Amino acid sequence: MIANPARPNQNFEPFVLAVLKQIGAALELPFELLIKQFDASYSASRAALEMAWQAFRRERAWIVRNLCQPFYEMVIEEAILSGRIEAPGFFNDPAIRRAWLNAAWYGPVKMSLDPKKDADADERDIANRTKTRSQIIMERTGGDVESVFEGLGYEEQLADENGLSKPAPAPAVPNTMEQDKEDADES
Repeated sequence: MIANPARPNQNFEPFVLAVLKQIGAALELPFELLIKQFDASYSASRAALEMAWQAFRRERAWIVRNLCQPFYEMVIEEAILSGRIEAPGFFNDPAIRRAWLNAAWYGPVKMSLDPKKDADADERDIANRTKTRSQIIMERTGGDVESVFEGLGYEEQLADENGLSKPAPAPAVPNTMEQDKEDADES
């Protein structure tokens, strides 16, 4: 007798979900992210994304260290040996060699679930001196501080040349708790 494919099996979904949970654990991917279904609370979903991001960063660092950087170094060394790039002292001075082979590897940045909170945290990190602007720019946009500052300088120069005023600071958001207290005091 042949199996009857017309009959739906009610155990199919639980079986597939159990297999997917094991696959997610093996890949260091939270189950919610693997199936792209966030049924839990905001905090639990954010924690799942943070866990995944840590795994992604670890994998990316491994790829940079073991693939990107070694190949980059071989390409630069070959270009110097073939005379396409002049680098006096490259083979004689380890400091010069390191300078030529130094590279910053930026990849895609983490998606922001709450950009305002992230911006506030960045402000606090700069004020507390726990992060540099370079770190924040790299984490949030994947760029480098020199390019960002050059771009900002160019925009400000262009605005000045065209008679545009500098953007006004963002208006302060009123503290609703204080306003509620003042309203209660008045009544």
